[in-house]
Amino acid sequence: MGIIDTLSAGFDRVTKRLWLIIVPVLLDVGIWIAPKLSINELSKQIVAALPSAPELGNQYQQSIEIIRTWLADFGAGANILSMLSMHALGLPSLTGTFAPKTLLFSAAHRSVEIHTWPALLGLVALLAMLSLFIGCFCLSLIAQEARDEEMDMAHVLQVTWRSWARLVRLIFAILLTLAMLVSAMSVMSGVLTLLSPALAWLALNLLALGSLWLSAYAGIIFFFTLRAIILDDMGIVHSLWSSLNVVHRNFLSAIGLILLVNIIQTGLLYIWRLLTVSTVGTLIGIVGNAYVGTGLVLASFIFYRDRFEAWQRSSTQATMGKGQP
Repeated sequence: MGIIDTLSAGFDRVTKRLWLIIVPVLLDVGIWIAPKLSINELSKQIVAALPSAPELGNQYQQSIEIIRTWLADFGAGANILSMLSMHALGLPSLTGTFAPKTLLFSAAHRSVEIHTWPALLGLVALLAMLSLFIGCFCLSLIAQEARDEEMDMAHVLQVTWRSWARLVRLIFAILLTLAMLVSAMSVMSGVLTLLSPALAWLALNLLALGSLWLSAYAGIIFFFTLRAIILDDMGIVHSLWSSLNVVHRNFLSAIGLILLVNIIQTGLLYIWRLLTVSTVGTLIGIVGNAYVGTGLVLASFIFYRDRFEAWQRSSTQATMGKGQP
């Protein structure tokens, strides 16, 4: 099945199972109507702490002013509640990406200010874990449809919990690896700077290019690793191995699917944003965004399942062929 046929199959199934979009719709509406969690005061603290050194020249002062303006605007507009968005798991949120111009209830006019950094860090961690759990639940529902199974909520909840626990471990492992790499790069940069500044500059540029390429490759692998974890209820190592094989055996089509998914999501988010000038338009945008996002995720599950099964069949045939005299 080609990419276009896969996308069509995904949207056809969502059209027949419209209840699959309930979770992302409710999440978007919840972010929209809930009071805003603001960090305006904390951003003002950062702005006030920025250094001011007129003797360093106008160019330095202009750079500091640009940073001050950006921090002030970001603090005034940011809503920490938008971290509940499931964008990291492939389900982009409309109200979690930008604030609609209209409000559904008066409660949304309220703003709850976060005054301390420990409170902010704790809230960010809590919302990130909750977003991950909601995302795993939503994806588990979609995966059950991709497996052509009847609705079994008990099984969905079991897969949700196991997938959430595995993704938390995977994220912590990635963060730990990144921290170790940054530390190693800092030490290496310091040593090379002592030996030769030019050599240090060259090494840092090569490392930056290598990191950029590695990040893009890791993003492709993680895209299908997530599918393996939830669709087949696999462990982390098994999922990474399955994802690697699916990507390497279908590299061009895998890249094409990921690019097409991101292009569709990004383009339609811009269109949905134009609708948020009114309450009705915002509701239409929320439902439309949930429908498209769910269809694309279901299509990606179908893509992975078909390629994974093809790989397993070819491996079985190869094994049987070797066993023949």
